[in-house]
Amino acid sequence: MKNIFLILIFVTINIKCQQVYPLNTEGKSDLPKGSYFKDFDGELTPYIGIWKGNWEGKTIYIELRKVKYYLGTTPTNGNYHDVILGERKVIDMNGTILIDRISNFDELNSEFFGIYSKFSNPSQKQIDFVPKNMCGATASLDVTFVNPSKTQMNVHFEYTPSYLENTCPYYDLVKQGGEYPINFPKDILLTKQ
Repeated sequence: MKNIFLILIFVTINIKCQQVYPLNTEGKSDLPKGSYFKDFDGELTPYIGIWKGNWEGKTIYIELRKVKYYLGTTPTNGNYHDVILGERKVIDMNGTILIDRISNFDELNSEFFGIYSKFSNPSQKQIDFVPKNMCGATASLDVTFVNPSKTQMNVHFEYTPSYLENTCPYYDLVKQGGEYPINFPKDILLTKQ
């Protein structure tokens, strides 16, 4: 009887600790810490999968996954959210693999993170892009489905403002008007595989 009572207390505490809300709930900061903002409506589902595109003789694959992700600076001050995380693979026209982060998909430090509504245009969806080994350079990717079945999407790349330290190996290149060698197109049509 004592064990049953302890189990009931434990279950009650766990239920109380994590309350589940729809992904796009307003006023998230006012809700209890430890809450879970879940994609009940499948809003993120069309993005999940491997996407392929071609540009300048290169082929890019982007794998996007939906994961339950903790957003907070300590174990007690954040919440859980369903988010899209992604990694990429880039192959040149000779079949040489230039980048492959898909084989070792890193859910803690993935290059792609989102999906968000664009601040200046809430109907436009965006994914954050943080390419590895690029001195903290970041970009926003505007993503737009181009067909009703959501098997193709246009992706538009825009750098987000960031600080460039003089210790960055690309410092001189960027200061002289060049761009980081990130191996990503400005615009591309991706097709779901």
